[in-house]
Amino acid sequence: MKRSLFGARALACSVFLVVVAVAPAQAASSSIDTSSCSAPPVFQPFLAWGDSNWYTMVPGEGLDNFAGAGWVLSGGAKITTQTLADGTTGLVLDMPSGSKAVSPEMCIGDGYPIAKTLIRYGSGSSGSVAFTPYDLTTDTKLGTMQLPGRVNWSLTPPVNVLPGAISGWHIMQFTYVAGGKNSDFQIYDFAVDPRMRC
Repeated sequence: MKRSLFGARALACSVFLVVVAVAPAQAASSSIDTSSCSAPPVFQPFLAWGDSNWYTMVPGEGLDNFAGAGWVLSGGAKITTQTLADGTTGLVLDMPSGSKAVSPEMCIGDGYPIAKTLIRYGSGSSGSVAFTPYDLTTDTKLGTMQLPGRVNWSLTPPVNVLPGAISGWHIMQFTYVAGGKNSDFQIYDFAVDPRMRC
């Protein structure tokens, strides 16, 4: 799968945003310092799916490698070695129904950034994975989006990780909760376009 490091970006885009609901804010956070935030390295991980946009990997991941450093996994969620969409072998996040995975914190720039990931059923064929962005900077839990499983690896629709016209850097954290009754979901290449404007 061809990938390129940061270069010229196309500004035109068509984004399908899947925002289901806005939940109440979580417990108050301490003062968040964004002074160390800077533009991250970006890649084109989804060229094989016809997506030439540029993304940055969420902490704890590399391209085709969900190592999980800094992630908090519970309810049976774990990192396993699997065959990836391009036929190579790599680490993925494996989530049985009812399990949970919480990402490390990361800086997200202003604008309307989106995220995508590759997902499939490891077993079973029901339910979806609930994805919730949490803005620690404003102490706000944003809309929960449902990421549907598929039998084969598929790219999710783009999901909005920082809704609204928000200026400046924000510190974000992301939570996955696996649904269904007896399903097992596998995820890798969870990537965010930190500066996309549409």
